[in-house]
Order: sequence, then C-alpha cells, then structure tokens
Amino acid sequence: VPFDLPLPGGLMPRMLITITGTVNPKPNRFSLDFKRGPDVAFHFNPRFRDGSKKVIVRNSKFHDTWGKEERDAPRFPFEAGKPFKLQVLCEVDHFKVAVNDAHLLQYNHRERRLNEITKLCIAGDITLTSVMPTMI
Repeated sequence: VPFDLPLPGGLMPRMLITITGTVNPKPNRFSLDFKRGPDVAFHFNPRFRDGSKKVIVRNSKFHDTWGKEERDAPRFPFEAGKPFKLQVLCEVDHFKVAVNDAHLLQYNHRERRLNEITKLCIAGDITLTSVMPTMI
C-alpha cells in the first residue's frame, strides 16, 4: 500500500469488492477511498488509536470539503497483526461492508453517479494480499 484499483466502468449495483490482507503489527489507521475524480464518494477509515478508542470513520468529500462523519459501528473487527477479509458491496442506495464474512455496517450513497466512481485507493497500516472486484 498505497494501492490504486481502477474501476473502468465505475461502480454498479451488485458489484462486490473483496479485499484480503493483514493488519500491520503496530497499526494507527488504514483507509479505502472510492473516488470520483478528486472527490471521495466513500471513505472507510478504521482508526486503531482515535484518542483512547478504536473507531471506524466513514465520510464523503466533495469540492475539497468533508461531510458529516459517521462513527457508529457495532464492533471493531480489525486486530493488529491479524489477517482480514473486507467486502464492500455496492447496492442501489448504499454500500454494505462485511468483515470476515459478518455484516458490519452500511453507508448510504452521497454520490449517486455510481458509474463515475472509477477508482479505489487503499492506504495505511495494512499489507494487502488481494483486491478482487466481482459481480454477484
């Protein structure tokens, strides 16, 4: 990482992106950014040390301005030094995120032009094994 995955036709409903990797031994954070040009349609950002707690921040950025953060999640499924499988499913109205085959959260689309979201950027304290887009 950093790693950029081009999505030549953009996102579409029922597109599933499966990311496997391992969290680094002393992680601070990592992020996925689904991008439409310079804008970030969906920012998924697990933070291992946000003050004294672990949090998964989600947001969008349009015209260089971040929107309202979403920080609530039922659990924090990532562990230092441990492998993970992260799946992001694009639906008509939202993204669904699952980790290690268990649903974690959803994020309502703030950018509706899914076909113009043409890049996934992955960065931070992880080692990637694979990044695989498929249609389901």
